[in-house]
Amino acid sequence: MNASLRPRGWLLALSALIVLAGIGWSLKDGPLAMTHSVGYAVCHQMRVRTYVFGERVLPLCARCSGQYLGAMTGFLLAFWRGRLRASGLPSRGLVIVLVAFLAIWGLDGINSYVFLATQQPFLYMPHNALRLATGLLQGIAVSSFFIIFFNQVFWRQPDPRPLLTGWQDLGLLLLVATGLGLAVHSRWQPLFYPLALISAGGVFVMLSLVGLLTVVLLLKAENSGESWWDFVRFFIPGMALALLLIAGIDALRAWGEQVAGMQ
Repeated sequence: MNASLRPRGWLLALSALIVLAGIGWSLKDGPLAMTHSVGYAVCHQMRVRTYVFGERVLPLCARCSGQYLGAMTGFLLAFWRGRLRASGLPSRGLVIVLVAFLAIWGLDGINSYVFLATQQPFLYMPHNALRLATGLLQGIAVSSFFIIFFNQVFWRQPDPRPLLTGWQDLGLLLLVATGLGLAVHSRWQPLFYPLALISAGGVFVMLSLVGLLTVVLLLKAENSGESWWDFVRFFIPGMALALLLIAGIDALRAWGEQVAGMQ
């Protein structure tokens, strides 16, 4: 990899300091507070639309929990099947199904929003189980398309194989996502911390990867990654950008809620 296309030493050092300081600050009140801080930046966190395990509330609403658990399912299965660098689109049929997942998620979101605004069902009565299920489908679709796009942009020689080679791959994704959905819907308290950490971790991973691509584009370093060490060099600044974004949104939201008399 050309040295000019790598993040500079000072940028890596500053990013590492931001990451360490941000994680340390987030953990000062414990890991659960950290997950809620992450969720506060991306989710409305309305209790009535969030799964509650006894007295503990997940850091993300039902829909967002599904989205990020679904996304993590996509990432983890790509890793497990050795396709983290896959850059090929799946078959047309699979692409249509993934796009349909996004459409179903959008339709359920519109239906839920109309009910919130009018207190009258639009197409059907919204339910957290539906929010969770459609969120899981959206997370699977987004992670699948994102992995392909990421690899096409970052790697010098991405793996040309399709990320999903057949319907069995999609079936496996749906099977794992169904298990996670049932785990959330069970509200079984021993599962609370793993689900909270995985879902909030999904937010941080996605934002960090978007931050990584931002750094790549700013440095004009597209298609320059050759090794996983190159990935780490860019991922550290990506994590720093993610933490700064989360902190900034949290502060702005808290200020807005205070001004509006919501706190």
